[in-house]
Amino acid sequence: PSLNHPHPAVKARKMPNIPDLLHGADPAVRERLVRSLPERQVRALARAFSEWAHGGQLAPAAPATGEDWRTWVLMAGRGFGKTRAGAEWVLGCVRDQAKLARGAQNLNRHPGEGRGPDRTRKLRRFAESLSGGLGPGLRRDDEKRNVARGVADPLRIALVAATINEARAVMVEGPSGILACARPNEIADWLPSRHLLKFASGAEAVLYSGASPDALRGPQHHFAWCDELAKWRHPLATWDMLQLGLRCGEQPRALVTTTPRGGCAALAGILAEPDTVVTGGPTSANPHLAPAFVAAATRRYGGTRMGREELDGVFLPEVAGSLWPAALIEASRGAMPEPDALRRVVVGVDPPASAAGTCGIVVCGLDAEGVGYVLADRSAGGLSPEGWARAVAAAAEHWQADRVVAEKNQGGDMVRAVLNSVGIAAAITLVSATHSKVRRAEPIAGLFESGKARLAGRFPELEDELGGLVAGGDYLGPGRSPDRADAMVWALHALLIAPNTAPRIATL
Repeated sequence: PSLNHPHPAVKARKMPNIPDLLHGADPAVRERLVRSLPERQVRALARAFSEWAHGGQLAPAAPATGEDWRTWVLMAGRGFGKTRAGAEWVLGCVRDQAKLARGAQNLNRHPGEGRGPDRTRKLRRFAESLSGGLGPGLRRDDEKRNVARGVADPLRIALVAATINEARAVMVEGPSGILACARPNEIADWLPSRHLLKFASGAEAVLYSGASPDALRGPQHHFAWCDELAKWRHPLATWDMLQLGLRCGEQPRALVTTTPRGGCAALAGILAEPDTVVTGGPTSANPHLAPAFVAAATRRYGGTRMGREELDGVFLPEVAGSLWPAALIEASRGAMPEPDALRRVVVGVDPPASAAGTCGIVVCGLDAEGVGYVLADRSAGGLSPEGWARAVAAAAEHWQADRVVAEKNQGGDMVRAVLNSVGIAAAITLVSATHSKVRRAEPIAGLFESGKARLAGRFPELEDELGGLVAGGDYLGPGRSPDRADAMVWALHALLIAPNTAPRIATL
């Protein structure tokens, strides 16, 4: 097979692209195809990112109507290929401008050639042939000369990451960064100490940090590539300073490559702008990733809030009025305390209403300073009463819990009988729910806000449910019921609130 005589599986296409010909094809067919091509074609194809890119990695075309885009947000899951897309876009901007500058120099070098309408048409066609070019509208000779002088100015590009070190390690020096994607002799110099990348065309790219907005106060740029904006320390201020300096050339633009993070107001604002276009996709869209990695990540995080963001690339806006907004969850996250530092350990249990439901099983501990920690989420679904009781027993034994607190609304005294039947050594306390799950959670949320309760690690499914508990309202999180959150509430209530509510004898 060759590009002119494709594999039978893709004969229906007039212009087959490389993924059609190679991805999923028999290894022997792939090898014969590549070997059948001249070396110069193989080299050219290896450099043709537009042929290899999968959906969402290429810059959107200008819309047929309305204003052109100013910001392109490539929002996708981990491993999608965001960095490669960003590096290729920057290099494409540099190549286009260099080509346009060469054409303008030729026009100025021979001013007597092609005067009048013919010269106008030539320049217009030349500009329109470039992605992001100047487009139509060059009508007067003086305008053409101004354009010719303007496009000769070297490009100034901002490369912004969460830190300068990340900009260097990922955007410039990384395996999918600019240096790795550049063609031979395309880079003139790389000066890490000055945070400066020089291109052979005269273009320059400067590295900036999302933690230092004021560094962008003053410089002006033609283009900007912003990587992982959702993890910048000061995203709003940094983005504002960048936008005020993104004013050079006919069409200044910015590319944002990021995995979304719920609660990022800067990202939400960018997505809401009328001149923003969005592409992207899930982790699984990248055919070059190891299938074992995709399967393992999907098995571990699929269906969770973290999975929807980190794997599916979906931006989940903050639930208005959440008792546990994303900022509180992140601020409450800490290290796992040493076992010897815990005075008490309690397992909270929210039994399922049926075998198809989820049994909330959350382990919490109390340290000597009176701070409660969420230690583990052992919740499980689809189990029989004996099955979830054994899961509770295993959690209590592993963490050497001194008490199991279980809600008895779903089963009454049967809950105690089932727990006793599996030989739980810890004391068992049954509690009755007299208020809604949201109302029970409100005082526990207050403990998190005051620093009296913390998360000892990451608990994606539990955190999803916490984020869906709305003050004074309903549950708006995943699933029908926040079983994990309710189990955590029972455990922390037993550790932090119940010991302080015992009746006292007043003395006169």
